[in-house]
Amino acid sequence: MPHNPILRASIAIGVVTIGAKLLGYGEKLVLAYFFGTDYRIDVYNVVITVITGVFIFSREIIEPAFLNVFINAIGEKDERSAWGLFNRYSRGIILITMLLSLLVYFYPGAVISLVAPGFANGKRQLAVRLIQIAFPACIFLSLSALTNITLNGMKKFVLPASADLAFKGLTLLCLVFLYKYLGIYAAVVGVIIGAVSKLSIQFSLLHRKLSFRAGFVDPVYSKNIWRLSWPLLLGVSFSQINTLAENVFASYMQEGAISALSYSKKVIDLPILIISYTLSVVVFPYFVELSVAKEKEKLTRLLARALGYITLIYLPLSLLSFLFSREIVELIFKRGAFDNAAVKLTATPLAYYSIGMVFFSLETILVIFYFANSNTRTPIFWGVVTVIENILLCYIFTSTIGYAGIALALTLSKGTKVIALLSQLKRYINVSCLYPGRIPLRI
Repeated sequence: MPHNPILRASIAIGVVTIGAKLLGYGEKLVLAYFFGTDYRIDVYNVVITVITGVFIFSREIIEPAFLNVFINAIGEKDERSAWGLFNRYSRGIILITMLLSLLVYFYPGAVISLVAPGFANGKRQLAVRLIQIAFPACIFLSLSALTNITLNGMKKFVLPASADLAFKGLTLLCLVFLYKYLGIYAAVVGVIIGAVSKLSIQFSLLHRKLSFRAGFVDPVYSKNIWRLSWPLLLGVSFSQINTLAENVFASYMQEGAISALSYSKKVIDLPILIISYTLSVVVFPYFVELSVAKEKEKLTRLLARALGYITLIYLPLSLLSFLFSREIVELIFKRGAFDNAAVKLTATPLAYYSIGMVFFSLETILVIFYFANSNTRTPIFWGVVTVIENILLCYIFTSTIGYAGIALALTLSKGTKVIALLSQLKRYINVSCLYPGRIPLRI
């Protein structure tokens, strides 16, 4: 299999992803400038975590299960079933997210009590108002998870990635130009407008395929979808429980703790999303094709190269980020309302997150590799195990080292998951090609 298409697509998506993530960073910088680690940012981060949680829940279920079956149907020249699946998923997402939006609108207090029980008085009131306004963005973001992976399955990578530019850009523009009039609500308005624009851009290539009529789908594909989806439902549910638990612990910490964790995680996420996530988006369809074709040798080489690149890139980045966590925070955020106290508050969790940078990056590739081989159970099982580990560690560490223990707990639990996934690769590839000493030679 020629690797040039992967390289070209990776470069193109990398450029677009860098742009989108820089805009995301711009939003964080503007929020830091206007609010620092004020309680309003704590509230905003919790609300956005709920919205992105619904989006991630949709994406993590749709991408592995849908893409595998969709590509199989296209490969067998059964386009009718392939697009029937697309439309069935579309209708389901619209129905479920609209019902959720109605529930959140009428019972916002119950949602906030669940995700941030430590919020009280003004914090709680603001959280209730923000989540009522912002939650409908889930409808558009969840649909965009389906349109994005469908376009990737058609080997169209740049346009769906470009939609993130619109999403991040409009959120940032609304925040900058409407802050004077709306305050923190400006960011929420930007999220809604950005979500609509993101879906609209992706639908520009798929709108002719959309139908609300019940189309034919071969029962074999439906059965395969369910076989792949049910373990994902369990695993992603536990993943969201993990995020919920972290919010619950952080909501009882000092003011600014949630913001500090969010800022520091954003610093770590940027290099991971630009390189590791971009690579995973591109190689996923190729993993699927090689797995279906039973090209074990080529599959081994492709995985070895992906893991090798990531290890060589992120080890030094992890060390530098750990050693210079305070300086990095000062360089990126220290201006406006983001003072020395905010720097100190953010630098501590950044150091702990830095330790896990290699784990965070390797996990991205390993999970989609298992999914491409129609194995959702193994990563989901270890995901559930490490969620339980993370929650227990959060309880222990927040009692001893405070809010930064949430960052350390996540790092250690991700390390456990990566080691477990690496140890079980022998079922699919020649693991001797993945020995640490051989990875650099292959690259």
